[in-house]
Amino acid sequence: MKKADNRKTKYWDLIAEDVAKRYEFGEPLAEQYRSVHLNLIARWTDVKSSRRILKTDLFAEALDPSRAFLWDVLKINSSVVGFDISADITCKAKMRALQYVPNSRAEYMNCDVRHLPFADDSFDLIISDSTLDHFQDKDEIATALAELSRILKPGGTLVITMDNKANLTEPLFRLWIFMGLSYFFIGKTYSIGELREALAGVGLSVTDTTAIIHNPRFFARRIIALLHRGNPTRFNRCLRKALFALDGLEKTRTKYLTAQFIAARAVKPSE
Repeated sequence: MKKADNRKTKYWDLIAEDVAKRYEFGEPLAEQYRSVHLNLIARWTDVKSSRRILKTDLFAEALDPSRAFLWDVLKINSSVVGFDISADITCKAKMRALQYVPNSRAEYMNCDVRHLPFADDSFDLIISDSTLDHFQDKDEIATALAELSRILKPGGTLVITMDNKANLTEPLFRLWIFMGLSYFFIGKTYSIGELREALAGVGLSVTDTTAIIHNPRFFARRIIALLHRGNPTRFNRCLRKALFALDGLEKTRTKYLTAQFIAARAVKPSE
């Protein structure tokens, strides 16, 4: 078993320290992220009956708990393993869990999604939300997908989301990243067709795809921050309704033009 890339581990440790001081996702947007992912998980999986669940990436759990849907999952089924490449993020997530779900039996591990320390066929359900879109090239994404497929049990389900490069605001978003204005590194991603092909390439059968979180990614946080200078409480109520309405765009033919993330449900064929 190969070890995690020490450079990436140290990078995300530093990011965790820096982001903890100044990062703020924003309550309405955090609630949208959490609720949309919970709805997706409820539609595509059976959390309660899954014997063992894996959650990749603990950034939200550690640094923005209002965005984290893991707490809700743990209240249904605590047989969960969560991991992150950053030891600092992993430690912070474990401490947060004691606050939100104190009696949970969940485990928290520090490891690299490209080199997972789990045996073949270990998990009934894997939930990977925007984890594999932080690599410099697509070969690393493919390596990570192969690892997730390896540890998924036959008959098990993978739910994965990644940045949506078909979003209309993607060029501005990438320019923003290129200018070094992002809080952390955001890397390559797949189109929905590429994701389907990559999942099939590692032996998984794609049963569903969609696009989620329908708000103007590049602009939303800045607009909200500006409007919040007035009456935040009253504004938040209106914003929640607006975001809920926007998420109805998932049902349209143009959903891939407006969504922040693509999503896929893939199943490992039973032997």
